[in-house]
Amino acid sequence: MELEKIKKAIAASTRDEELASATCCEVEAYARLWPFIFLVNDWDIWNGSKRALKLQVVRWLEDQGATYDFFQIRTGFGLMGFRDQKAAKKFELRWSGGSHVKPASNGDWNPHPLKSTFESVHMN
Repeated sequence: MELEKIKKAIAASTRDEELASATCCEVEAYARLWPFIFLVNDWDIWNGSKRALKLQVVRWLEDQGATYDFFQIRTGFGLMGFRDQKAAKKFELRWSGGSHVKPASNGDWNPHPLKSTFESVHMN
């Protein structure tokens, strides 16, 4: 995610202007250390308390051998940082799925229970 988009998301969801500004400065400093960053608030990578990464995610990152960092900003935002673009892309492809899923545009279509094709639920 681009740095400017992350900063806009923070500014839009933080009521206190001074806190939003300070948070954006933190994100800029973080981006200097970790050039490939993702805002991961709505990704399925958080543990139950929303304070750390799921163990499954940590194990996956370790198996990948990726150099990464997880940073939780005091306003509740979560950032994942990577130094390597390839590792960042693999992480995004593996873990961002929940935020990109869109509902079907036409709710009338379902798989037919007896056939392997899709047929309309409403027969004319």
